[in-house]
Amino acid sequence: MASQWKPSLLEATSTLSFENGSSDRFIAKISRDWCTQHSVLGGYLTALMLAAARKYASIETEAVLNYPDPVHVFAQFLLKVPPGQVSVSCKILRATSRLCVVRVELELPGQSNSGHGQPQPSTACIAIATFADLEKENGLTQGATAPESSSAHPAPLPSREKECITIDDPVVDATPVTRKLHWVAPRSVDGRWGHRLGGHQREVWLSFRDGSAISDLLHLALLTDMPLQPPATHTAGFYTRHALSTLCLSVEFKKRPDPSTKWVLVRSNSLRVADGRYDANVQILNEDGDILALGNHVVYISDLKGEKEPKTAKM
Repeated sequence: MASQWKPSLLEATSTLSFENGSSDRFIAKISRDWCTQHSVLGGYLTALMLAAARKYASIETEAVLNYPDPVHVFAQFLLKVPPGQVSVSCKILRATSRLCVVRVELELPGQSNSGHGQPQPSTACIAIATFADLEKENGLTQGATAPESSSAHPAPLPSREKECITIDDPVVDATPVTRKLHWVAPRSVDGRWGHRLGGHQREVWLSFRDGSAISDLLHLALLTDMPLQPPATHTAGFYTRHALSTLCLSVEFKKRPDPSTKWVLVRSNSLRVADGRYDANVQILNEDGDILALGNHVVYISDLKGEKEPKTAKM
């Protein structure tokens, strides 16, 4: 039996349509393909809001060619978003010859309340996105000046062919969004994948199983929030006992990926995992070691089935 065709990220986000002839509100339908354990991945919501903001800014501003690229986005997640229809509204906060700042709000449809008034939509996510032209950026540029022993000089990229293995842990196929990717990572001496650098640092090579290229900055927004972050890979059976919810994330886009890019390396590090909350600092690099995007997350950990981890859990 042939596998069912599923849209790529760019195909999925391009289905945004104007709501009832409005110029600043869009309608989108999100499929289960972009879900994690319990809801739509925050990285997909961020990519969808960036797509809406880009489309809106191209219509509402005269200097369309000045703003082809998102250079930064901050997203605050307020509610879990189930698959289905959402509304996205946009408003330009500032536009200059160099940049355009757009406020984006994603709403869930209003729920019926037994005939007591008109159902009101619920705000699920708010983002502030800044657009510019990465190809035209210029100005002060500095290289690393820290001592050679400093972490400012990162380790060389692990070779996919010689140092890495394909991750075959069942968790990779446990959710629709993780099933979209090939996961290839170095195996550390203690058997945990991706942890060759120690601590809560993790490395993993990612590519899309459908063969589509990582060709757009929207891909980087998605991959910055990909599951299996360091705390989850630090403990065996993590996802059988815990669920993760991203509180907020920010992404800075450094460089457009080459249109033919198939693989990127995602480096993640959590500086502190405590009391059910952790940070995640993310780097996305191409195969030449160039940084394409940087991300920062705040994530809540909730217990499943009433189980709790002791406060002295191994870090």
